[in-house]
Amino acid sequence: MLRTIFWVLFSTFIVWDYKVSPTVDLRWELAPIAAGSGQATKGGHCSMPE
Repeated sequence: MLRTIFWVLFSTFIVWDYKVSPTVDLRWELAPIAAGSGQATKGGHCSMPE
């Protein structure tokens, strides 16, 4: 019973969070391969003007 309550609450939270959060614009996100590498990106979506 406790496990069922947990999954219902967890699923409800995920649905609520998905509905109230702004969508993620993947064009403006840092490329995962370059995250934390210390190397500056030279092109791609990171060089787009604002």
